Amino acid sequence: MNYHAFKKPKKLKNGKKVYRWYYYWIDDTGKQIQKSCGTKVKNRQQAEDYIRTLPPPPRSATPADGKSSGIYAVPARRQNNNDLLVREIAETMYLPGSPHLQRRQQLKKSTSKEVAIAGRVFMKHIVTVWGDRMLRSLELDEVMNYLFSVKLSGSWKNQYISHLNEIYQEAQFLGCKIYKPTFPSIGREYNKADIFSEKELEQLFKPEHFSHDFYLFFLTALSGGLRLGEIRGLRVKQIVFEIKAVIIDGFMKDDYTTRTVYNKRGTPEHPKLRVVPYPDFTLDLLKQHIERSGAGGDDFVFTYNDLPISKSMASRAFTVALINAGLTWDIETLKEKKYWKNGHITIKRHIIPDGRRFISHSLRYTYITRMSRYMPAEDLLKLTGHDSKGMVDYYNRTNLEMLLSKIPKVADATSALLPQAIGKT
Repeated sequence: MNYHAFKKPKKLKNGKKVYRWYYYWIDDTGKQIQKSCGTKVKNRQQAEDYIRTLPPPPRSATPADGKSSGIYAVPARRQNNNDLLVREIAETMYLPGSPHLQRRQQLKKSTSKEVAIAGRVFMKHIVTVWGDRMLRSLELDEVMNYLFSVKLSGSWKNQYISHLNEIYQEAQFLGCKIYKPTFPSIGREYNKADIFSEKELEQLFKPEHFSHDFYLFFLTALSGGLRLGEIRGLRVKQIVFEIKAVIIDGFMKDDYTTRTVYNKRGTPEHPKLRVVPYPDFTLDLLKQHIERSGAGGDDFVFTYNDLPISKSMASRAFTVALINAGLTWDIETLKEKKYWKNGHITIKRHIIPDGRRFISHSLRYTYITRMSRYMPAEDLLKLTGHDSKGMVDYYNRTNLEMLLSKIPKVADATSALLPQAIGKT
């Protein structure tokens, strides 16, 4: 669509402020042209219906100046538009087909459905708080003081700052040439998952503690240090039994219906594939499981009712296994603490008597810590799919004795990964 609807305040002669609907387009000189939708238009649906009835925007009487290659004419410099309100910039951002998303695509930034939905959430929040302010009037101290007062996570606040920075960038494309404050990042309270000791792994990994196929599901996750999305999206063709390895080439998104063709931090153009060696014990169980199910090729290794395993189902299964293994408070204590109701766990934290935090991601922490006994961070980086050695160190809960231990080859490391008691199950 050539036109884009937005709402902005208008002061009437009697001093009363009302909101009216307008539309804009970008002409062939790069200038933003705004027009009113009329006083009869009262909501977005009516505004969008109205602009659909309009003819294509007229061409500018003055051709774009600057040098031309015959393919692209350099547009004239936009006139200053420094008094734009925050809502005038933000209300159309992240909308399908918007110039903003088109620019993101050109800049090789993600324009996925998930990114657009998250962006709209933050834009609406920012417009609610700052929408009637001119962007140039925002001061660093008032924005940061507002964020300090909001009782949300540091991660959420940093995303808020990131989206606010995107508004400042978008303003530049709309002719708003103003100073942008440098908003500092807010410290995050990291709530790391704890690792399992060898005894606790032996205690947990017994088939009777898991429902359905979740014993092998989580054993496969532990054996390769896989993320939950990677194990949920594991396909038969990724397992190469001849070289005793699994090729990680994508993951299942949280909706459990969409599988990517790239790994975390990757893109379709640069998928960041990796190959992870696997111990014989896990590979033997995987082969038996695949033969029983008759799966092959693009089929998912782990399913429930012929559908990929959902994130919520896997998380519940892991918590129940922890309870069955006796690593949490017993059922009666959980009921007394109101953590267990009608046969379901109602809370995932504070269920371990000594206060540690065991979640399915603990298996990845445990894998990295145990593998670091046998190989340097540079090699472990390739197996885990992390971007830096710093992230490997972040996951590693090792001690000095582990760091100084002898480093054998990868094959030796994977063979020593699982406690001996699990291999005898």
